[in-house]
Amino acid sequence: MFQTLSISPVLRWVITLTFVVIVVVLSVTPGKSQTGDSIFVWLVANTPAPVQKLMHFVIYAALVGLWAWTLEAIESRFIRFLLAFLIAISLGSALEWYQTRVPGRFGTLVDALLNALGAIAGLLAALVIL
Repeated sequence: MFQTLSISPVLRWVITLTFVVIVVVLSVTPGKSQTGDSIFVWLVANTPAPVQKLMHFVIYAALVGLWAWTLEAIESRFIRFLLAFLIAISLGSALEWYQTRVPGRFGTLVDALLNALGAIAGLLAALVIL
C-alpha cells in the first residue's frame, strides 16, 4: 500500500468537488457549436467520438479514486469504496440522462457503460493505491 498524500480533508473536498464541477460542465456543454460560441464549446463539440469515449472511462476512473481519497475519514474501507463507486455511478447516470436534453448531446447506454467500467477500474486502482 502507498502512503496517502498529506493533504488536509478540506483541500481534498475542494479538489474532488472542483473535479465534479468540471465533469458536469463538460457533460452539459452543447455538442453543436454555433457562431459566437466560446472556444470551449467549439472544443467540446469538435472532440472526436473515440476521444470522448476514452474520456468517459478515464474521467470516471479518476472520479472514483478522488472520492475514495476524499472520504478517507470513513473507517470502513468497504463502505468508503462503495460510496465512492455509488457517487460516481449516480453522477454518470444522472448526466447521461440530462444529456438527452442538451442540444447536440446524446445520453447513451454505451456512455453509461463506459462510465461504469471506468468507475470499476478506478475502484480497483484505488484499492491498491489507497
